Amino acid sequence: MRLYEHLPLPMDSQLFPIAYNTLLSLITEEGINASAREELFGCTFGRDSAITVLKVLKVLERNPDSSLIDKARLLNMCRRVLTTLVNLQGREINIESGEEPGKFIHEYRKDKYDHLVNNERPWYIYPDGKLRNYDSVDSTPLTLIALYRYWQVTGNENFILENFPAIELGLEWLIKFGDKDGDFLLEYDFPKTRKSGGLLIQSWTDSNESLRQADGRIPPYPIAPVEVQGYAWLALKLWADLFQKTSPEKAVKLLAQATSLKKTFNKKFLFSDRGFIFPAQALDGNKKQIRTITGNPLLLLWTSYKEDGILESVLENKHVESLVRRSFLPDLFDPDGGIRTMSTLSPTFNPGRDSYHNGSFWPKLNGEAHEGLALWGYTEEANLLKQATIKALAYFNTPVELYQKGDNGDYLEFKSTSGQTGCRQQAWSAAVALDLLA
Repeated sequence: MRLYEHLPLPMDSQLFPIAYNTLLSLITEEGINASAREELFGCTFGRDSAITVLKVLKVLERNPDSSLIDKARLLNMCRRVLTTLVNLQGREINIESGEEPGKFIHEYRKDKYDHLVNNERPWYIYPDGKLRNYDSVDSTPLTLIALYRYWQVTGNENFILENFPAIELGLEWLIKFGDKDGDFLLEYDFPKTRKSGGLLIQSWTDSNESLRQADGRIPPYPIAPVEVQGYAWLALKLWADLFQKTSPEKAVKLLAQATSLKKTFNKKFLFSDRGFIFPAQALDGNKKQIRTITGNPLLLLWTSYKEDGILESVLENKHVESLVRRSFLPDLFDPDGGIRTMSTLSPTFNPGRDSYHNGSFWPKLNGEAHEGLALWGYTEEANLLKQATIKALAYFNTPVELYQKGDNGDYLEFKSTSGQTGCRQQAWSAAVALDLLA
């Protein structure tokens, strides 16, 4: 049964070059900025950088001989991004910045950080005058995946050998520091003894409203986000493959961790909603499910692993169909917008244009979900998501950070109650557009 009639695809001939040129304009000596320099996120972000690299590598892998893109330039960008992330990898424990050995960076600014330090609780600045913040639970597994995929696409073994110590440190972080309480899941915390400011929510939907409950409170720490379990599981599986040849004992350790993570995930995260088995948004510090319906569980399909023709994710295969069907009910999927960050049925859903992570649409989320759906053979759903995303980006004629739908069905750019607007030149949005259009 068809979910929706297929919509006409607005293949604006200018959208591809706009996305491509935007991506090129964001390239820096250190890799790539998350957004334009004059915009709020015009600096290095670990999560954004890793996802942008993964999307660019996917484009290059599927279109190795395309005349529309400069393959060498994009591969050089990917390499510089990964080198920078390795150079910024945590080396010591610093609770004021969130730094831990092996943890990859969240945000790096050499300047333009006044808005983060001129407030009631200033963010930590290192003695060299630079802001290095590590308040991200997903930058590490995402960077580990990006490093592996770069090796897969390029075959550059020297690059991997040069960065092997950083890879081992990152994998050790997943097991030692990322798992706060020894239950095999990745969690984040915000220490009560920390004096500096930082991010209270440390998954990709890192605004407070994304996890704030109906009573206004943020759940108790440590918090285990749903999609991060998929990232960590895939990182462990991929690098276990490589270690099978070089260090079988390490491979066994990584596979054991991945197996225990998957078992715990399927035991702790799943619940029934409207007749469908669906993963919770997160587990709180008491291991209680946060049952807000979000688009994030679809990212579990994006971080899938295939061996000998068998596809799997951290979610048991028998629940994949239920996940997809629930995700495409009207409260979460809009044929003109894509997958919402949060269901319209949630008590914390915000229909306004000031909705950042609680009901808005993100090309980033749509693009990852599209890739996962296509991988699992959900062609119709993948095409619907592709159409919705391209339609919205064509409307704005630029790779915007996020958007919302108005009462009349029109598209609205994000604008907070304080006047902050969304970025119009976002790296991972540009990379998603290239992937969808290439």
